[in-house]
Amino acid sequence: MKISVNCKLDNQGVYDFLRPLADLDTISHLYIFRDSCGYKYEKLYYHSPKYNKNTIITQLSKVILMVRHMPKDTKICIGVYEIPHGVIAYLMGKFWRIPVVISIISNPGYTVIRKGLRKKLSNFMYKRCSAITVTGTKSKNFLIQNGINRKKIFIIVCPIDIEYFREIPSVEKKYDIISIGRLSPEKELFNLLKIVSVLKASMPNIKVGIAGNGAERKKIEVEISRLRLESNVDMLGYINDTADCFNSGRIFVLTSSSEGLPRTILQAMACGLPCVSSDVGDISDIITNGINGYLIEDYKDIENYVKVIHELLFSPNNTKLGRRARESIEKYHSYESTSLLWDNILRHIDNYEYKN
Repeated sequence: MKISVNCKLDNQGVYDFLRPLADLDTISHLYIFRDSCGYKYEKLYYHSPKYNKNTIITQLSKVILMVRHMPKDTKICIGVYEIPHGVIAYLMGKFWRIPVVISIISNPGYTVIRKGLRKKLSNFMYKRCSAITVTGTKSKNFLIQNGINRKKIFIIVCPIDIEYFREIPSVEKKYDIISIGRLSPEKELFNLLKIVSVLKASMPNIKVGIAGNGAERKKIEVEISRLRLESNVDMLGYINDTADCFNSGRIFVLTSSSEGLPRTILQAMACGLPCVSSDVGDISDIITNGINGYLIEDYKDIENYVKVIHELLFSPNNTKLGRRARESIEKYHSYESTSLLWDNILRHIDNYEYKN
């Protein structure tokens, strides 16, 4: 079977998302249309436009590439993220008269961006595609409540490389708290700085590493200065070796106001880090509060964050929590387990198309 995929994801994200599909015996080719080529792997064939500035011209170039390079015997179109990549996959699927899968990798209920025309267009595609993948139970229930047929909604989380993301004892624990991710408003990193400021009162030498780039970087640096945290918080920028970065921390903290199921949570847990996260998106599907991590009900609850983090930093149960976190990832988020989920989706599509 030949499948085309339209997506943006970073190189590691593309590889992690598509490897479970490529590992299926029923798949012969995966044609990937994105802004640039990615990691090589058997059955992955990349096509990217020469002009890749993430503009309308870039997206039109992708459409032309798909028309030119999608084999006529392609069986399925997959769009990762609804707009614009899902739209392009949807149009190509209708043009070639083949099934379309829309993969929602963030929170479908995030109304800051999912509103107006964008919301209407997304719902239009949801109701007419053959299958939808979401990152967890809350996302699935949200779509069902909005009139989408539950039978074509599948929970599938982008897996991670559990051989790469693991505990590395040789890496020095430089940071009490580590945070990795895009520096964007919904990550609510100002809340993290407030947490650190409160913790500093009882832990003057607390060290925090914030890795990643994004639009909020300058504002975050200003806030670090305002709160006099220059000696406590390191802005690490873009990190190549993320496994080492996770291992340099004792606890991973996420303060987001909106998520699907972020890969950083899965990666941190695979590295054996206790995680303290806001209970948003589908994170509660992987973290069971107090068992393999901690969930904070309200992402603005600084007091509760401080209490849990302080206890963890001085708790002998820290190692036990990290071990349980690792076990959760090994069981549910390996490439092998995700291949089985994709196989189920492909079988559903065969049955869906036969009935329709």
